Amino acid sequence: MKKYVKGILALLIVASLTACGGKESAEAPAATATEPEEKVNPITANKTGIFELEGEISNINTISNTFVLKTGEGDVEIQVRAMSRLMLSGERTSLSAVKSGSHAKGKFKKWSGQDAAMEVVITP
Repeated sequence: MKKYVKGILALLIVASLTACGGKESAEAPAATATEPEEKVNPITANKTGIFELEGEISNINTISNTFVLKTGEGDVEIQVRAMSRLMLSGERTSLSAVKSGSHAKGKFKKWSGQDAAMEVVITP
């Protein structure tokens, strides 16, 4: 019985803090002033569906699973997702095995406002 009382009490505390916003003042936060604007790449801004890009890989970030593809038109930041296929020397590989300066050609698509890799063939 004590477990139920403690659980209900904890839920009531959480609900009351959520209802009041957890702040001491009663001011509503300014949502539009502090939200960052969505980055739009001018090279892929008008592309819809699946599109192809080719270029040189640089700025590999294995923490955020991104890399920059330097194309003839400019730089494009690419998001590597769980379903992305990175092919190096005919075998599927991870982003951590890819080296900067490698040539890449592949298919990409917009995913949640970002340019995401679908299938990329990488040549060292």
